[in-house]
Amino acid sequence: MWFRLYAVLMTLLTPLMLAYFIWRGRKDPGYRQHLKQRLGLLPYQARWQGGLLIHTVSVGETLAARSLIESLVVRLPNLPVTISCMTPTARRLIEQHFGDQVRCVYIPLDTPGCCRRFLKRCRPQAVWLMETELWPVLLDNLAKRAVPVALLNARLSAKSAAGYRRFSGLTAQCWRQLAVVCAQSRASALRMRALGVAPERLFVDGNLKFDISISDAHINQAAELQSQLSRRAVWLCASTHPGEHESIIEAFTRVQADVPNLLLIIAPRHPEQFAAVAELLVRSGLSFCRRNTIDQVTSKTEVILADSIGEMSVWATLASVSFVGGSLIERGGHNPLELIAGGAAVVTGPSVFNFAEVYRQLSKVNGVRWADGCGMLADQVAILLTDERRRNAQNTSAQQVLTQHKGATGRMLEHAQVATLTGSSMVKTKANGKEFIKFDEAILPECETKHFSAKYWQQKKAIAGNSTGRSTVWFIQQDDHGMLLRHYYRGGLVGKVNKDRFLREPAERSRAVHEFDLLAKLQELGLPVPKPIAARMLKTGLFSYQADILVEVIPGAVDVFRLLRERSLTADNWQQLGAVVKKLHDYNVFHSDLNCHNLMLDDTDKAWIVDFDKCGFKEPGEWKKENIARLKRSLLKEKNKYDRFYWKESRDWPEFLTGYEKTCSK
Repeated sequence: MWFRLYAVLMTLLTPLMLAYFIWRGRKDPGYRQHLKQRLGLLPYQARWQGGLLIHTVSVGETLAARSLIESLVVRLPNLPVTISCMTPTARRLIEQHFGDQVRCVYIPLDTPGCCRRFLKRCRPQAVWLMETELWPVLLDNLAKRAVPVALLNARLSAKSAAGYRRFSGLTAQCWRQLAVVCAQSRASALRMRALGVAPERLFVDGNLKFDISISDAHINQAAELQSQLSRRAVWLCASTHPGEHESIIEAFTRVQADVPNLLLIIAPRHPEQFAAVAELLVRSGLSFCRRNTIDQVTSKTEVILADSIGEMSVWATLASVSFVGGSLIERGGHNPLELIAGGAAVVTGPSVFNFAEVYRQLSKVNGVRWADGCGMLADQVAILLTDERRRNAQNTSAQQVLTQHKGATGRMLEHAQVATLTGSSMVKTKANGKEFIKFDEAILPECETKHFSAKYWQQKKAIAGNSTGRSTVWFIQQDDHGMLLRHYYRGGLVGKVNKDRFLREPAERSRAVHEFDLLAKLQELGLPVPKPIAARMLKTGLFSYQADILVEVIPGAVDVFRLLRERSLTADNWQQLGAVVKKLHDYNVFHSDLNCHNLMLDDTDKAWIVDFDKCGFKEPGEWKKENIARLKRSLLKEKNKYDRFYWKESRDWPEFLTGYEKTCSK
């Protein structure tokens, strides 16, 4: 009930949320761009489908995830990575830092329609969420598609945990469905376990934010600026908010009495504040310049307004002392670790609940100073700027905390990859203007056009047999691998005039590639289906394509139809078959042609399901009963067609249903 109420409410609020983005666009036009993406309307781009979706929310989560994403791209260079966020600032940062290595999009509004459209176009094989970004409708849609979800760098305060408990009717399933949770601390992990995360899926991996490092490019950029500034003392105020700027300016004028040549850099948290801070500086009478005129800085320039995105580490490297914004007001503060990595001594206000554990660690070693207002802020900054020994000692202590807690990236990447991306490193793609091929290089180190031709395998004397029906299926023996090669044909009346051509569509949605991806996903879920080896889409004519697939042969497996032509099956056989169909349905997998030809038993009596053309994940519904009815009709049809067909409905069908009904859900 709670979920339905939430879904209806979010749908009704959609116009208001769109209006909000348009209103926010008054100060930051980025909010008015890509509004279609907020509704789940992504452009179809074959290159990015079927990969990994990472949701980083806003700037803080994006910065924290940067090292993780960089390591992932190096480890799995062929994996399509889409990064979603919610703010234009985060989007600019992602696009600036990663370029065309990843695709950046906005996460859709959390409504059934928006999420369905988004996932239909994105088609992720796995989703990684940063920190604690749980959207019930999105997660529900991912569960229906059996897409594994990892929650990384997860943190949960006691206050937030109480809120989740209060709305457990809505959020409990969100926690239970997570494939893996990598928590920042033991306290967060215990709270998440109490909310329903299975203990075997829960790891305490530390905080990604401790793995921050300053790039060589930013170090060099800071060195050039420092030379231009004639080695002046620099005080950075980072990620500042409205309500703090007046105090900062007043504190700066006080510190100038002790440090006459001091340069202040103000880097507001949100771009829409740039203009307001500039107006405030004009009214203050201070001499200032903006980022795009920084080459005009003189000895008389008192303030630099850092109105740019993605350069905080440059300013941090430039500064001797840094103040962390969002802490003089009840905002909860921001991450101080990038400033520490840059070499600055850090001062913060009292409101740091967003990073309480980080500040606790820093306070233990005197790695941070505290200020509860303008006067104390000025005093603390003046002390640090006028006492180099004290300043260096504080930063050294803070750097030790940074070093002691490094390593979360490697641990988190390992846990997330094992839980959600098994086998992804082996899947490769090749494309040219006419052909798209996806293949498993562990089985076929190279895959070319010839591998989809029966003539090629005949010339290699690798054909082990064939099977005929609507078309010929070729059995191939390649080294230790038995493979099945199938060309896609049309059926029905259409097939009489158009044998094997399909209406052109994006490669990742084409018949063979879609079946390849589905089989790979079902294999990862542990379902008894054949392993996909390679798939091809070949463009033909102006608007059509042909398709082929190679899958691994299941050793010793014979389809139920052929078995029933020779003998009856045991009660245990039928229960095994019922159980495997139930397992498929538990994962909401729709098999478009469930019949006795597509169910198999191997020589150990293990049940298998094959032929997943035009199949896929589907929302739960009556189709599961219709699926079973279709299987029963196929058995009745063959029984009426052949005199020797050892199936007896009154004896065998109840056993199948017993196996189906007694199988535990996933």
